[in-house]
Amino acid sequence: MYRELIGDLIKGHNWAKLQPPCPETEIAEAEKYVGFSFPQELKEVLRETNGDHWLLLSAEEIINHAKTNREVFPEYLETNEFEEKVNRYVFFATNGCGDYYCYRVLANGETDASAIYLWEHELFQIREAAKDIVELVTKYYNDEV
Repeated sequence: MYRELIGDLIKGHNWAKLQPPCPETEIAEAEKYVGFSFPQELKEVLRETNGDHWLLLSAEEIINHAKTNREVFPEYLETNEFEEKVNRYVFFATNGCGDYYCYRVLANGETDASAIYLWEHELFQIREAAKDIVELVTKYYNDEV
């Protein structure tokens, strides 16, 4: 389902390319590194395409971005502030300008899949971008976000 939708949407976008499915072991490794479970829809997307080399990050890229954020942002923020403003999100896509599309993680440690947010790196703020991945990729590739 996701592979066909994304494949149709990226036609004409020469920079975006669907990747082979992500192995379950890599999904589990990314969840472990990030520290939070991925919502079912994100796992399903990764099972169909391990990123698109543009908007959607691969499991490896999710790990690499989390690692970079953990190395860079703590020097600008206090520990509690870092946890709340950076480390309480599951970043899985990027707009290419340093901002991420993400799920937020609730205080109880559960990943909230009720909405996808745009996390703005200059302000460490989020705003709702889409209700799910289908809406996000549709809006993104139609230049609506």
